[in-house]
Amino acid sequence: MTGTRERWAAYAERIATVSPSYAAWARSVDDDLVALLDAVPEQQRQPELVFAVARRLGADPVDPGSLRALGREARPALVTALTTATVQANDPRRLGPVVPVLQALAAAGAQVGDPRPLGLVDAGAAAGLCSVPDRVTLDHRGPDGVVRVHTAVAEPSVHLTVEASGTVPEPTTTPIRIGARVALDPEPIDLAEPGAFDRLVEAVPPEATDRTALMREAARATLAVPPVRIRGVLPGDLDRALDALPDGVRPVVLTTGTLVYVPGPDRQRVVDRLAERGVHWVALERTGILRGVAATLPDDVDATDPDAFATVSLDGVALAVCDPFGVRVRWFRRPGA
Repeated sequence: MTGTRERWAAYAERIATVSPSYAAWARSVDDDLVALLDAVPEQQRQPELVFAVARRLGADPVDPGSLRALGREARPALVTALTTATVQANDPRRLGPVVPVLQALAAAGAQVGDPRPLGLVDAGAAAGLCSVPDRVTLDHRGPDGVVRVHTAVAEPSVHLTVEASGTVPEPTTTPIRIGARVALDPEPIDLAEPGAFDRLVEAVPPEATDRTALMREAARATLAVPPVRIRGVLPGDLDRALDALPDGVRPVVLTTGTLVYVPGPDRQRVVDRLAERGVHWVALERTGILRGVAATLPDDVDATDPDAFATVSLDGVALAVCDPFGVRVRWFRRPGA
């Protein structure tokens, strides 16, 4: 099993070109900090989660030594905060790979004469920035140029461009229609509250000003169609979230970088309960953490490849792999095919 130091070294290499400050923080981990991290649940040791908590406690990412200093000087507070932390950056770029999947579900309903809109449960929603796939205008950039895949149904909206390769989904004119949105999270963020957006971007590297700007656009779109917020966790509160959807919608559960924060044995319980409920499940999760999904990957997918960091799947079947941010996607199955 890969240890904490090795995982953080791999993260530093992956993030270096995006955020030198976060890469330096990750490389600053010493034996004392490793021991501290090993004292918290494994799913709570994700670097950006740790960095968000550290920044909240006063560590400055511009100072590479400030993370070690925090570990020495505020060890009990850091351990306590990490044990209960639920910070997610909720990056709306992750919608890029899942919009075609949700669009395929919408088109499939139209083809069989089912007029119901989708009822979306965004599990691990944070502030719900990924609860607005219908408000995404998506372009695919490939060898033959740029192709418009989906047009936002209303404003305010978010414009995303994805580098798409492989068996790329065919563009359709079917819009994603969402009749209800439920945001399930241990600590859901209400963007209408003062300071909520600042809390949301705690995990974003300080250099990533474009990412923060995109999140601000997504926040405006989310405020226009706010989800019903439910405080809860997977798998225990999945049924409660699904039951909060009204009649007259087609239930779909969306997880985007959520299950890495769910303890290992509970991940399969989530998958099993989704199957028992008979609802669609669209996922963008780290490659390899779900055994059933991993078994449907092509043999040539290497989970250590940065461009195969995450797997896009529908109902447990892998459709594509992508980089951590969802901006480079290699498709090998068309959703709905």
